[in-house]
Amino acid sequence: MPGLPPVQAPEQDRTSPSATPGRERQPTEARTPDTGSATLALLRQSERATRAGEHSEAVGYIERAIRLNPLQADLWTELASLHLRNDDLENALRFANKAVSLAGRRADWLRDAWLLIADAKQRQGHTAQAREIRKRWRSYRG
Repeated sequence: MPGLPPVQAPEQDRTSPSATPGRERQPTEARTPDTGSATLALLRQSERATRAGEHSEAVGYIERAIRLNPLQADLWTELASLHLRNDDLENALRFANKAVSLAGRRADWLRDAWLLIADAKQRQGHTAQAREIRKRWRSYRG
């Protein structure tokens, strides 16, 4: 039609991957936030609370750290240790066993969790079982 500009296809954004001919849009990788410094701060707060005799506060800090890093075995071992100090043997064993299940091939994490289990078993009166665990894990190198 005279006087009207010709119809053109809208321009594509050349910066997006899908706008490039022959390239398909790739899914964006989910980035996990760096929680290491927050976890370390919570661990330090837990240690201070423990030294001050504030057991429930110390446990709370470790539980918050676990919420940030639920697969980090050493945090579960620390939680188990706090419960052992408070003579809560059932929870000490439960959380130490959780640490064992998450430790993978980390010999140091495995050893720490198993030795904590031995301490809890000893307090429960299972002396022979505790002795066997200690015998195996005190010398374990992986």
